[in-house]
Amino acid sequence: MTKTTCSKSDPRVAEAINHAIDLNSKGHIELAVQHLSALIAEFPTVASIRGYIALFLFNSGRFGEAIEHGRKAVLLAPKSEKASLVLHAALWSAGKRIEALDEVKRFLALRPSEEYSKMIKEWELGEDDAKSIESAIEAAKRAVREDNQKKGWLT
Repeated sequence: MTKTTCSKSDPRVAEAINHAIDLNSKGHIELAVQHLSALIAEFPTVASIRGYIALFLFNSGRFGEAIEHGRKAVLLAPKSEKASLVLHAALWSAGKRIEALDEVKRFLALRPSEEYSKMIKEWELGEDDAKSIESAIEAAKRAVREDNQKKGWLT
């Protein structure tokens, strides 16, 4: 995990995030989450705090909580690729695949993403569906809906 500099904010935020990264890397995920959660009241508009909380929660399999913090991170920083990728992964892992694809679509409407482009290329779409991001996402949604219907799940 990369250390952060948070140049736009108070240096205490960067220090706290770096400390949380250290805690997380040592397996102290709950302490890392608590450490960053304590900063939210003082720095409610710093997306990276929410983003790292979402990442730590996602990595520990707490997808619902990761989604909550991920959504707040992308609201605070809509063009943050890292926040979007964490939210997408948490949604997908929680079985909210249509919402995960909607997040890809939302983000790509704002700016390009090499990471999402790689992901879309791996979806093994037909030639017509691969012509545009929009059609690729819609094809992936159709595939998720069809899979859910086969399993008897609601979409």
